[in-house]
Amino acid sequence: MAKSRGLGKGLKALIPDESFMSIDNSDADNAGKLVFFLQINKIRPNADQPRKKFNREKLEELAASIKEHGILQPLVVRPENNGYTIIAGERRWRAATMAGLKEVPVIVKDLPAKDVMELALIENVQREDLNAIEEAEAYGALMEHFNLTQGEIGIRIGKSRAAITNTMRLLNLPDKVRQEVLDDHISSGHARALLSLEDQKQMEALCEEIIDKKLSVRETERKVKLLKNPPKEEKAKSEKNPYITAVEDGLKQKFATKVKISGKKDKGKIELEYYSTEDLNRILDLLGYENDGSNDESE
Repeated sequence: MAKSRGLGKGLKALIPDESFMSIDNSDADNAGKLVFFLQINKIRPNADQPRKKFNREKLEELAASIKEHGILQPLVVRPENNGYTIIAGERRWRAATMAGLKEVPVIVKDLPAKDVMELALIENVQREDLNAIEEAEAYGALMEHFNLTQGEIGIRIGKSRAAITNTMRLLNLPDKVRQEVLDDHISSGHARALLSLEDQKQMEALCEEIIDKKLSVRETERKVKLLKNPPKEEKAKSEKNPYITAVEDGLKQKFATKVKISGKKDKGKIELEYYSTEDLNRILDLLGYENDGSNDESE
């Protein structure tokens, strides 16, 4: 009954030929940890899969590789409702479907639904190409359904608690911005910069600007800083009344010194500069002020 299939040299070197066989639903109870070939149309994706979007181009690349070399790593599935639900390996299953395969290698694990969900979440968050929002949602699901703390999640997937916390902050973004991250229109770096803003409308507006102007993360951070701390508007210098300007010019000529007139509509002040005691006395004489000489420093 045993049949060797094209899994690729890597997996064949690790698993004996007798481990490979075709199975139908009735064989599932005897599956254990052996690798079987299962009809692809009996497999369905996991509804609790955190990954919601699969890159079409990368799937096509994987499908081409599968056509050439076969599937190098079996899918992990669970028997359910006259079929099998994927625990790990949905991307390989999708690519195998694109490649036209009729059967795929699987390991069958008859696990409780709760364990299936946990395994699916952990398997996906360990992948480097998981979208940041999908990753954050997966952490949230692990906390909600399994009462795991951020620290416990970090231990299970090999990340620090701070990294988990930082990623989960992305769930505070407006739905519109979260969707742009999911669609890869903005990066997680852009999204984290937007989180510094408190106003959701500002987040959405700046998100649109990032996309329209192709802003870098650094440029986005600068924009956020300006929005949070706008520069104080300089008071516009009002143009001086032409009459006041003419009076200033006349006084400058009369006193031969710098003159400044400032104030509001009904009151103000006139400033005349002097550069020595002698210069001061000269100006006072022009003003008609009679100095008795008691403060004359020249004596």
